[in-house]
Amino acid sequence: MFQKIRTSVIKSTRPVYLAALSSSLFFAAGAQKIDAHTDLFARHATYTGLFFLCMWIACRLFAASLNRRLELEGVCSENAGDMIYTFVIYLELIKHVVGISFTLGWIAGVMFCWDYLGHKMVLIPAASSLAVSLVAFLVTYGISSFVDNLHWPGSEEE
Repeated sequence: MFQKIRTSVIKSTRPVYLAALSSSLFFAAGAQKIDAHTDLFARHATYTGLFFLCMWIACRLFAASLNRRLELEGVCSENAGDMIYTFVIYLELIKHVVGISFTLGWIAGVMFCWDYLGHKMVLIPAASSLAVSLVAFLVTYGISSFVDNLHWPGSEEE
């Protein structure tokens, strides 16, 4: 009984450890030039706290997506083999990288539409922003759907 509790606590603290490590690196990198002003230290500490929170949420979401993908493969995380786990991590990393890239591209595209077409009537930049948003959504959704339909070859043969 205590082993299950210990395993559960350790598994749920992994995102905290990753977020703490990345935010302490973030804080250490930014703390090198703080000696000029004291209020910069407080501002940087606040930004580090926000960075920690965002990293913790991102790690939890990634872990949840890994577990969901393992369930799609028909295994749970405790009895999944190394090859299946590596395959699932690889597919989820592809989805996350594509999602982040297209999100950043979408933001840049919408900002470009409003910057380049901002002097025209409001409907023109709004329509072009909607077109950029629709294209980014369709491409991201298509890639995500395609990756979700990929399965480990061993599970179909059994």
